[in-house]
Amino acid sequence: MRRFLMKTRRRIKMSLHAQPLEAIPDLTSRIAQASFPKSTLAMHLRDALGPIYQDADFAHLFPRRGRAAEAPWRLALVTVLQALENLSDRQAAEMVRGRLDWKYALSLPLDDPGFDASTLTDFRQRLLDHEAQDLLLEPILQICREQGWLKAGGKQRTDSTWVIANVRGLSSLESVGESLRAVLNEIAEVAPDWLLGVISPDWFDRYVHRFELQRLPKGKPAQEILRRQVGEDSWHLLQAAMDEQAPQSVRACPGLALLQQVWNQHFERIDDVVCWRDSPLVPNAERVVSPYETDARESRKRDTEWVGYKVHLTETCGEEEAVHLIVQAEITAATVQDVEETMPLLRDLQARDLVPEVRLVDSGYVSGEVLASHAEVGIELVGPLKQEGGWQHETGYGVSAFEVDWQKQQVRCPQGHLSQNWCPGRHNRGEEVIRVSFSAVTCQVCPVKELCTKREKNKGRIVTLSPQPISEARTRRRTEQDTPPFQQRYALRAGIEGSISEGIRSHGLRRARYRGQSKTQLQAKAIAAAINLVRIRQMLQRTQLGLSPRPKRPLSPFARLRSLLAA
Repeated sequence: MRRFLMKTRRRIKMSLHAQPLEAIPDLTSRIAQASFPKSTLAMHLRDALGPIYQDADFAHLFPRRGRAAEAPWRLALVTVLQALENLSDRQAAEMVRGRLDWKYALSLPLDDPGFDASTLTDFRQRLLDHEAQDLLLEPILQICREQGWLKAGGKQRTDSTWVIANVRGLSSLESVGESLRAVLNEIAEVAPDWLLGVISPDWFDRYVHRFELQRLPKGKPAQEILRRQVGEDSWHLLQAAMDEQAPQSVRACPGLALLQQVWNQHFERIDDVVCWRDSPLVPNAERVVSPYETDARESRKRDTEWVGYKVHLTETCGEEEAVHLIVQAEITAATVQDVEETMPLLRDLQARDLVPEVRLVDSGYVSGEVLASHAEVGIELVGPLKQEGGWQHETGYGVSAFEVDWQKQQVRCPQGHLSQNWCPGRHNRGEEVIRVSFSAVTCQVCPVKELCTKREKNKGRIVTLSPQPISEARTRRRTEQDTPPFQQRYALRAGIEGSISEGIRSHGLRRARYRGQSKTQLQAKAIAAAINLVRIRQMLQRTQLGLSPRPKRPLSPFARLRSLLAA
C-alpha cells in the first residue's frame, strides 16, 4: 500500500504558483512574542534577515502546469532548520505543525496543518534533479554579502573529515551475497514465473534472509564452500538473464549490471570453474562495497577505517571579520586524496567570486604543483609540505641535498660532482619531470655511495626533478615552514577543526542521512547553511548587547591567574 501511494504521488505533477511573501499572521506573531520574549533562533533570524529564500529562486524546479506545490521558500527553510536540529523528515514535519517559533519563521497561522513528511523528500529530489543543491547555501551567503559580512579576498581555511555512509559495512562474501539477493528481489517483483524456472528450491534457504556473518558458517572450509556456491549461483543467474529468451523486464533490472560488477571483483572462471579471487580485481576507488549504496567507498586514514565519503569544509577566518562563515561544503569519494581536491575547491570559489587572498590548509592539501598554481593566480597557500619520501631522505642524500642550476641544466651532488645527462620526460602518472643522471664511474668510486644510491655497479644516481616553478616552490616551502613566522600564520588554520566538530556534534555531519553521493552533498550544504545561521544569530545578539561580534576564547582559571600576575 505504501509503495502504491508513493508511485501515485510521483505521478501527480506539482507546479509552482509563486506568491508574494506572506506577512507573519498577527495572531502567530503576538503569541510567539509573548511566549518567547527573548526570541528563539528561528524567530530572531526571521526578524533580522527576513524569509531568506524566495519562491522565484526555485521556479525552474517546477513545471508550469499541475497542482499547486507547497511554497518552496518554506521547504528550503524547513530543510535548513531540520539540519540545524538534526531531525528526520517526520520530525521536521511535526515541528512545522507544532512548533510556534517555526510557524513564526514560516509565516504560518497557528491552525496550519503543515504537510506530509514525504514533501521534504520530493523537494530534495527536485533540487538533485536540477543540480540545484547550492540554493540552500547561496541565498544565505548573498544576504551576508549585502550586509558586508562576506567579501572576496581575506583569509579562508579548509579541512576534511570522513562521512559514514547510510549502510552497514559488508565483508566481501556479504557484499556478493547481498548483491545477488537484491537482484532476486527485483526479478521476483517483475518476472516471478521466469525466476521460479531458473532457480532451485535451495536458493530460498540461502537468499531469503539477509546475508549476515552471524548466519554464515563459522569454519573456513564451510565458508569456502559457501563462497563457491554463491559465485556459481550468481553466474547461473547472470547467464540466464542475458539469454535471448529472458523477458525484457528481467534484462532491464538495474541490479544485474551491479551483480556482474561485484562478481567480477571477487570471482573468476578458470577452466569453466568459478573461483574466488585472492584479492579484489579493482582498487578501492572503483570497488562497490554494498549493492544498496553504490557511491560509497571503503577507505582508511591512519587508524580510522570507514565506508562512505569525505566532506571538505571551507570557512572565512579573517581576524577583522564580524562572523566566520562556511562558504563551501563539498562531498567527495572516501578514496580521493585531499591534495586532489585543492584546485577543484579553488575553481569553485573562483566561479562564485569568493576567492581568498590567503588559504590555510594542512599538509594533506599541499604539493609543489598546488603551490605553483596558487602563486600563478596570486593566492598565498599557507600549509606545510610533506617531507621527501625514500630512504635517501631518511638516512642519506635526498633530492633537496642536490644543487640545481636551471639555466645550465646541470645538478651538483653533495660531493661536488656535476650531472651527466638532463632528460625531460613524463612520470608514469602523466606529470612532467626531469630525470638527471650522474656518471656511473663517478658514483661507483664515491666514498659516500651508500648514502646516495643502491644501483648496480654500471649505473649512477638518477635524480628526478619537477619543472622549475614546482621545484622552487617546494624548496621555498620546506625552508620556511619550520620558521616561527610561518608557524604563527599557520596556527589560524586550527580553527576549522572546531567547525568540523560543531557539524558533527550538533548537526549530524559524521553520518550520511541519505544514500548516494549527491544526496549526501545536499545534506552537507544544508548543514553548512545551518551553521551559518547559528553564527549569524550569535553575532547579532552580541552586537545588540554592545559586545564584540565574535566571542574571544575563554581563558582557563590558571591562565586567568597568570593575567592577574601580569597586571
